[in-house]
Order: sequence, then C-alpha cells, then structure tokens
Amino acid sequence: MHSSTDIDSLLSIICCRSTATEPLGTSEVVKIKQMSQKQKARKLRGRKDHWLPQGYMRGFIGPSRAEEEKPLWHYDRYTERWTTVATSEIGQSIGFYDYSSGTDYSTVAHPDSVWVRLENDFPRVREELKANRFEQWETRKDFLVEFMHMLTARSPLAMQQHELEVRKLRGMTVASVADDGKSLTVDSMIPRPLPETKVRNWVISRMLEDVKKGAFWSSNLHWCLRYTDNEAEPFCTTDQAVVLRGEAPGPAPNERVPLELVHHPESLVIFPLSWQACMFGSPRKFDNAYDISAPEQLVGLRVEQKQNCNRFVLATTRF
Repeated sequence: MHSSTDIDSLLSIICCRSTATEPLGTSEVVKIKQMSQKQKARKLRGRKDHWLPQGYMRGFIGPSRAEEEKPLWHYDRYTERWTTVATSEIGQSIGFYDYSSGTDYSTVAHPDSVWVRLENDFPRVREELKANRFEQWETRKDFLVEFMHMLTARSPLAMQQHELEVRKLRGMTVASVADDGKSLTVDSMIPRPLPETKVRNWVISRMLEDVKKGAFWSSNLHWCLRYTDNEAEPFCTTDQAVVLRGEAPGPAPNERVPLELVHHPESLVIFPLSWQACMFGSPRKFDNAYDISAPEQLVGLRVEQKQNCNRFVLATTRF
C-alpha cells in the first residue's frame, strides 16, 4: 500500500485542462434558453471562456495576499518568470467554447448549462471542507472527483485530442432522399474531410458528452487527501490541474491517456484542491486516507509541476 512518503517516489510521466469572467448562474441559463437565435449567438459567442474556472483558481490565493489586486503568483513556463496575476487574466481564451459561426444555438447544448452546477458548487464545498482542515473530505469525494473529471474533459489538451480525432473522419453530403425513405443520393462516392464548421461543432459536442459521462475511469481507484497549514509551503496547481504520474510509458503527445495506464499499479492521479489540500488516486490502497503532507512531498510536487506544466503554475508564493 502507498504511504504518505511513497507518493513522491513515483516517477513523473505525462499529464492530463470555464466560462465568462464568472460562470453563468442557473437563472442566467434559463434566460438564454428563452432568447431568439440571434440573441443567443450575441450572448454566447466571443466571450472570455475560462477553461480553468476562476472559482477553482481562487483556492490558491494565500491569506496574506487575499486583498491584493493581483493575488496569485504565476510562473510562465515559456519565459521562466514569476509575475502576479488576477484570476480573470489567466486560464482563459476568447471564444474557446464557441460553436462555429451561424450555428443555431437553439439546437445545441451550451457549455454553461453542462457545468454550471459544478462550477457554482465547488468553491462552497471547498470552503466547507477547509473549516476543519478537510478532515471530512470523504463525505464529498464523489463530487470532488466529478469536478476533477470536468476539468480534464474540457481542458485545452482534451479539445486538441478531440480535434485530432474529428479531423480523421471522412463523410459525404446527402443530396436527396427518395420519397419512400428507403434510399438516398450522395454528392460524391469519395468520402472527404469534414467542413471546418462541422469539425468545430463536433469537437464541442464530443467534449460536452465527455463531461456528462462523468469520471467512470476512476471507479477502480482508491483516494487519499493530504493537507498543509503553511502558506509558505503550499500545494500548487497548473494549467493542467489534474496530473497522472507513474512508471509505465506514457502516450504520444496529444493522445488520450489509456485506461490501462490510469489503472497501472504504479500510477497516481494528482488533483490539488487548493493551496491547503490535494487529492491522490491510485489502484492501490493508501495506508492513511487523511494526513498532513510531509514537507518533502510538497517540495517534490512543486518541482515536478514547474518542470512538467504545459503553460503555467499558480501558487501562493514564488519557488
């Protein structure tokens, strides 16, 4: 079984992933459903889409910097520099979850409607657990795993993977359907790549379906939580949020992590909840489901996150 120090002995391999400045509330989603197609398109396109929710990122703001205009320390992998940022500035792209131009929004599911509950509930659940040092974390384990899955399913990496898969598809356009409905005519007998509008919409649809499926891949994993009280020696997060470590060879760049790798005996899923707490998942049982984190574990995780992040690290302090 894993012990609290076993976790840091595993080798790092590969990892892995919101809406407008704030996620739309339930009432806002209802209003959008009542809009005309043109109104919906104006409301739902071209927004600042956070693929890393602001409510999640705020958990990595330390008490000593809570009143600062830019309270988070941000390490940029490409410049190798630390700067201070606000959550509104990072983990986002304009129109990241937009359907293609001209899409009838009355016929598609908008991302906000799929994950609004998770985005709204996560900060509240985290604050409830923080009140007693996350000691009751197992009572909300299922919700935390569901939120974790949403982050991976909607991440930039997941979107890239879906796009690569969709671009491999080939199709033909139906020109007409017989009156008896038993036969049809296509415009060509040679399958061809999908139009760009179809590629974009299919990518969004597949991503949302993945979110809805939930974390089925985690059903055979055991979980533990480690916590810290020291803001100067915190847990951190990255643009990827959820990380997989282990000794088995990882997938090729931009390919999905196979279930066999997740369920490998030496694999470890790492999900930081905030600067104070981090969940770990493994096919093997842990000696302790809840414990304070060893200092060397915190240092080891931060070093790995800095080395292996795709874009950035978020922390209470520079390191």
